[in-house]
Amino acid sequence: MNERTRLKKILEYTGMRRNTLAKVLGYTNSAIFYQIETGRNGISSNLAVRITDRFPEIDQNWILTGNGEMLKLTEIKNDGKTIEKIEFLENHIKGQDARIEKLEHTVRELQSLIPKKTI
Repeated sequence: MNERTRLKKILEYTGMRRNTLAKVLGYTNSAIFYQIETGRNGISSNLAVRITDRFPEIDQNWILTGNGEMLKLTEIKNDGKTIEKIEFLENHIKGQDARIEKLEHTVRELQSLIPKKTI
């Protein structure tokens, strides 16, 4: 896989445009990406480090060589706190769902009070 393709995959993964990603990485503009896309320059180790500092799940070796997978395989550590956080978030989501349902009901009631226009 060539550098241009790897850069395209990184942009797709981050959901950013060239200029936005360049600014997130500390560049003033996207010229560095233009140079890679035109084949004038390759992906430097400095750029790879900036990308992996911001997106640690992206494999630096893949950025530089194209070998392996773009995303690192990460092991999930089950320390008990993770499960507590998940349960908390699930309960929070349920509460938010109930709140949304209640607000939707209120909106329907208010809409029923608005006189309908006849044309």
